[in-house]
Amino acid sequence: MGFLRPYFEYDAFVSYSHGIRSGDVDAPLKDWTLDLIRKLETDIRLVDTEFDDLHIWRDEQIDPTIQLTDELRAKVSHSGILMIMMSPRYLASTWCRDELEWFKQQVEDRTRDHGRVFVIRALQTDQTRWPDFLRDSRGHPLPGFQFHDSQDSSMPYGWRGADTHRDRYVQELGRLQTALMRRLRELRINAERRAKLEAPAVAATPTGPRRVYLHARPEQAAVCDEVKHVLLQDGIPATSPVVDPGRDIADWARQSRARIEAAKRCDAMALLRSDADERFIDDLWEIGVDERERIQNARGAPLPCAVLDRSGQLLPVDVSGFGIERFDLANDDWRGKFHGWLDQARAPLATAL
Repeated sequence: MGFLRPYFEYDAFVSYSHGIRSGDVDAPLKDWTLDLIRKLETDIRLVDTEFDDLHIWRDEQIDPTIQLTDELRAKVSHSGILMIMMSPRYLASTWCRDELEWFKQQVEDRTRDHGRVFVIRALQTDQTRWPDFLRDSRGHPLPGFQFHDSQDSSMPYGWRGADTHRDRYVQELGRLQTALMRRLRELRINAERRAKLEAPAVAATPTGPRRVYLHARPEQAAVCDEVKHVLLQDGIPATSPVVDPGRDIADWARQSRARIEAAKRCDAMALLRSDADERFIDDLWEIGVDERERIQNARGAPLPCAVLDRSGQLLPVDVSGFGIERFDLANDDWRGKFHGWLDQARAPLATAL
């Protein structure tokens, strides 16, 4: 699920402040932001079926600007576009203060694909306080998309459902929609071109595996990125959605459906074991065995499975009977063995398909 997959896990990441102080209950800026994003998604999906899988990530419960956790860092890194909802409280947030250098690096890493930062001007701000990386080559703040009257400090268009400036709201929403669709298409084309250049082995061996579903816990995002980079060097693109930890059974079911949808399009599944955390065994049974069976039923073909083990310890359970292979990442030859395993696993898969 996602227009830019497998190159990015999320099409866009919305960075915004809820606009409230600790203890406040009413959060009109949060409500306005989420309503804008929902309208944006709806309008884009109505234009063309190619955007049916559009995935714009935002946290509707926790203000993501309060604390930039490792999980949120991973989500930003795995997003094609950063959408910044500019407001005074955003400028005062952790992201623009304590995490400035890291966030700046995320933006600069996107220079090879210009225009991957969208600034939504929600409220009037002191533009002299804007960080340098949100300015153009002449030092001017990025124009972005204007959702408030620049002549005064009024609230955003459509504030608390007001019809005032409705035409301006719709017009600017249309500009944002058109720009985002165009940029997403450009990003996908550029990513496909780079994938062909960076993974010549895939083009040279058309019968080889095309993609691996790499499962990792959110806290393993850094290690997961390292493994993905190594696999891509060997011509093996890997997709590894960073899912929310979930708050209830409904969240867990939604995450499971997302994993199944992503994995059924891959040639193999791999579960990353970065340490000796016992929770990995739960993932091994729930995802590597039970969920994998559902994926195989959905795709109508076997899905080879492996454990990429960086823990330095043997598995405490025997899963060979489920056709799960273990590769010790401490061994220098694991890459060659893994590549060979994928080639062997591909043969019966091609026959089944």
